[in-house]
Amino acid sequence: MKNWYKSAPLKGILLVIQHVLVILAAVSFVWLAAYPGITQDILSEKNVENYEESQGFGREVLADSQNALAILMEKEQLETNGKLDENKIVDIRELSDHSTISGENKNGLAYRLGELNDWGIRRENGEIATSEEGGYNSIIVCEKQGGGYQYFYYDEFRELIENGSLSFVEDSETTVTQEDVLEWLRDGSFYKGATGWSSEALIDRNNQIQYRTFWNYDGYWIDEAYAPVGAQNILEVVNNNPEWNGKLQEAFYLLDASIGTIRSDMVNYEEMGNFWTEGNTNLTYLYADTADKTIYTNKEEYKDYGKLEENLQKLTSSGRFALVEPKLADFQSNINGADANEWTHVISEMCGKKDDFVYAVNVDTDFPVQDSYYSQNVLYEEYGPQITGMLVMGILSVIGIIAAFVWLTIVAGRTPEDQEIHLNLLDRIKTELMAVISVGVWVFIIYLITDIYSYSSSYSTVEAYSENSYAAVLNVTASDIVLVSIIALLSCMIFMTAYLSLVRRIKARTLWKNSILKWLVQVFGKVVRHMGEIWRTVLVLAGIAFLNILGIGTASGPVVLLMVIADLAGAVYMVYQAVGRHKIGRGIERIAKGEVDYKIPLEGLKGGQREIAEKINTIGEGLDAAVEASMKNERLKTDLITNVSHDIKTPLTSIINYVDLLKRENFTDPKIRGYLDILEAKAQRLKTLTEDVVEASKVSSGNISLEYMDINLTEMIQQTSGEFEEKFRKRRLTEVLSIPKEPVIIRVDGRRMWRVLENIYNNAAKYAMEGTRIYADLSVSDQTVVFSLKNISEQPLNIRADELTERFIRGDVSRSTEGSGLGLSIAKSLTTMQGGTFDLYLDGDLFKVTITFPEVKKTQG
Repeated sequence: MKNWYKSAPLKGILLVIQHVLVILAAVSFVWLAAYPGITQDILSEKNVENYEESQGFGREVLADSQNALAILMEKEQLETNGKLDENKIVDIRELSDHSTISGENKNGLAYRLGELNDWGIRRENGEIATSEEGGYNSIIVCEKQGGGYQYFYYDEFRELIENGSLSFVEDSETTVTQEDVLEWLRDGSFYKGATGWSSEALIDRNNQIQYRTFWNYDGYWIDEAYAPVGAQNILEVVNNNPEWNGKLQEAFYLLDASIGTIRSDMVNYEEMGNFWTEGNTNLTYLYADTADKTIYTNKEEYKDYGKLEENLQKLTSSGRFALVEPKLADFQSNINGADANEWTHVISEMCGKKDDFVYAVNVDTDFPVQDSYYSQNVLYEEYGPQITGMLVMGILSVIGIIAAFVWLTIVAGRTPEDQEIHLNLLDRIKTELMAVISVGVWVFIIYLITDIYSYSSSYSTVEAYSENSYAAVLNVTASDIVLVSIIALLSCMIFMTAYLSLVRRIKARTLWKNSILKWLVQVFGKVVRHMGEIWRTVLVLAGIAFLNILGIGTASGPVVLLMVIADLAGAVYMVYQAVGRHKIGRGIERIAKGEVDYKIPLEGLKGGQREIAEKINTIGEGLDAAVEASMKNERLKTDLITNVSHDIKTPLTSIINYVDLLKRENFTDPKIRGYLDILEAKAQRLKTLTEDVVEASKVSSGNISLEYMDINLTEMIQQTSGEFEEKFRKRRLTEVLSIPKEPVIIRVDGRRMWRVLENIYNNAAKYAMEGTRIYADLSVSDQTVVFSLKNISEQPLNIRADELTERFIRGDVSRSTEGSGLGLSIAKSLTTMQGGTFDLYLDGDLFKVTITFPEVKKTQG
């Protein structure tokens, strides 16, 4: 089949194949991601036989060393003399700036370690409120007369007001009372210049100004579950310590951050502290501070600093090991996956030293302890061979996806039958709307995939001791594969639907034509072009929009009321405009349907709409007069044609009769007999023309009655063909007749239908090129009868097809043939009057007439 690559079945097969390949690629990706260590070894093209030789093993040893040292550093921060010290003092600025806990209150604001941890627990349980959650005792800020700030909780401030220690300065220009101010302060809504209280100073018992002004603190805060070291609350520290005065919000922020840091460190301390203890892991580490001569290790026999060299020799004599010292030249390792520079950088960062340290790590590759190394060794041996197959399957799937993608892009919108671009229902949705729908669904699917992979409960980590571990292995189950396959399938379906729709739009050049943006541009263009007519409406809408924005921004009563009034006024205006447009539109519709004397009611129409309605009414009056004049002219033309034709027929009949009498005389002169023949032919032609003119006049004026009956069109065509057989033979025309054997019944006027066929055949007999074929075809399709007659014209057809059905128009522009130019016009009019359609088709010299009628089904007797 020609253009087989565009066929719909092939497109469907390609889409199915592509979706299957997407599923295979997704499964491959998940499988490879589940075993990153094995995958990396394959991609590095290294022939790795055992787990301990793999890249993943080396990366996990490095990550575990990093985490072990992190725990050591945390233990050193949190412990005193080797034990957790909950009374250890935490300076929150020191913790924030240097991530250290020295046990001293160096900056004036400190809490105890256990209290910060408990504070974090209570916050996790929702027992501690912040400024973002509400429900707090308001804080009042007072600006001192000599500079600086004093902070009070509301209860403390009210007590000072009530016992007279502080007093408001009376304001005679306002009705605001002291209780009003205290109520505003309690609610946290008293701000400078926003309450009507113009005298905001506070005086003491001696009428001396203590504070120049006061207001509610509106910064960040956190409920104080515990007091700072050496103070009743954080306000006391901020009030009395010049370093903190005026920095209450910063103090709260640092406190909040310190609570989170201490809580995180304590969780790690409690949960991770025993991970690398002796007997729980195959990994042995030793960290030596050579300056302090201190040893940190998870093996009891290596804690003696005096035996450091001997112990380092033991750690590097068997299994897999790494020995890290400040100098890269001293680095020793038989572990793959990380080089000397990376090891040295990680260890020095974790211990906080660039010199004076030694770090050694060893993994017993017999794996006597069933830890993560043991589990991953088992998985490596079990799944290693499958990873290679998955990798190959993934690569081949991607190649197939790309090939199908390119193929479908090329044939999108194409069919084997033609070169047109075919659009479907989705392609007719507005471009931006289709994009939003597709992207929205696509983003949802991507979010779902991300959520599934990030949701730790979906996959169980096999003995993964740290979320930072490079070699953490995901236990992929059959349900996980099914879930990922479904998501990949749905994602591909949505993406390909949207993408192929986009391709078809681009090919059909409807991407811009069918866009909302183009519609907006057109609307804007109309507004600009017709600004003179619609400026009032635009001004009203702009005013309403401005007041709405202003009202939302200020939210004050008068503006909101004004906005509501403007909205109502605009709505009323739009309603009146809509009613006026509807009234005018209804009037135009009635006039267009023929009620030219209809008048649009002018009540309620104002301005431009009233002017338009008056002009339309004037148009209706003009149309009425024009239609009446046209009808009168048409009647006069019809009467003239009928009368002239009738007047011509009487003398014409006499001429024909006298010619007949003269021919009966035996004139021997051949010239006389020739003159008589010419006179007879021209008289007969004039008679035919007169009859055609009369009939055309009757048909066009509708002055004709029809007698409908069931006619066998097959039989009528055969009879007509027989009637014109001699005429066709004279001009060497061959008729090729193709009609059904069974009867084809239509309901028409038999005499008028005969005239239609006669005119069609007569037209072919006169104007077809001699020696050619005439094709007559009758067919029935979907209860519609179609008859067509085709021939090659003898004269060039340099006019339009619709012109040939006009009166007195002939295909023979030289008018050398006998035609009157009325045959096709009469045939078309009679066909239309009987409920059929009459069509002409011209293509070069090819002339084709097609008439159609509804088929009448014969009832079974």
